[in-house]
Amino acid sequence: MRFLLLALLLAPPRLLAQESPRPNRVAWLEIFPEPLPQGVPEIALEVSSQFLRPDLENSGDGRTFARLDGEEWQLTLDLPWKLGPAILNLRVRAAQRGGGLLDQTIVNWHNLLGTPTGGREAAPKGRVAYHLERDGVLVGDLDRARLSLMDTDLACLVPFGVPEGGGRVGVSLQLPTGSRKDFSGSGGWDAVAGGAGWWRRGAWGVHAQGERVFIGLPEGSPYRGVLGARSFSRAWLGLGYQGRGLGVDLTFGYSESPYRVGIRRIDGAGLQQHWTFSHRAWPNWRFGFSEEAGSYTSPDFSAFISWRYGKPRGV
Repeated sequence: MRFLLLALLLAPPRLLAQESPRPNRVAWLEIFPEPLPQGVPEIALEVSSQFLRPDLENSGDGRTFARLDGEEWQLTLDLPWKLGPAILNLRVRAAQRGGGLLDQTIVNWHNLLGTPTGGREAAPKGRVAYHLERDGVLVGDLDRARLSLMDTDLACLVPFGVPEGGGRVGVSLQLPTGSRKDFSGSGGWDAVAGGAGWWRRGAWGVHAQGERVFIGLPEGSPYRGVLGARSFSRAWLGLGYQGRGLGVDLTFGYSESPYRVGIRRIDGAGLQQHWTFSHRAWPNWRFGFSEEAGSYTSPDFSAFISWRYGKPRGV
């Protein structure tokens, strides 16, 4: 943390325009639509640690059993097309879920800091376990390593303003290309509507994005038994600093949960902190990580690297 603050204050000071916000990659929420994108061609690779404390796997009323333990590598591809004043953006995702290698590393990190390990010492190392059931009805299950195509998002964006200040509004439709059975999709047609705005002055900039997510489930979907709402809100607020070389952005993300299963770390709203770094010498690259901000409703840790490879088609 000291290094990050030092980078903000002392680094030889382009992360000020509103970019695509980082999503909450916890398994329960990543089946729903992606955040509205910026609309630029981009490839991103992410790794997330998925974990739910073993002593919190059962709801107090005994109706719900949930288990989450694994490591996830996800490849995301954004393909935008310029259509007059609007941008169409197709986002395709593929995820490799497995036992991974980070379990002991995370335990060692917590031990080094003298902080609780979150129950990891009570779980088998390298386990793959994605499971949710309520009242004996199975919602989804994954107990072995698997490469999956996730649900696909098609967004329409309308940007406005100038580089020093502006925004965009948009809607997105999520196509059920994934599978409800292994948490690679919701099994239905979902949608998002929202907007974003940014303002910059000199080396500093602020940005925000807010959205409403609408969940469409087919008749007979077991998700109908675990969702207390068919829509929910989420938002991001960030501060960026761009110097002569290094750019740093700190964004806080908030998301409600549509679940009502009696387990606080699934039902509760989530807060994350997202750190993103760039450098003028590599203007097309982004690096960063995300961490749950004490709410325990997001992955312990996520990291990403992304590359922007051109302009939207039609430009």
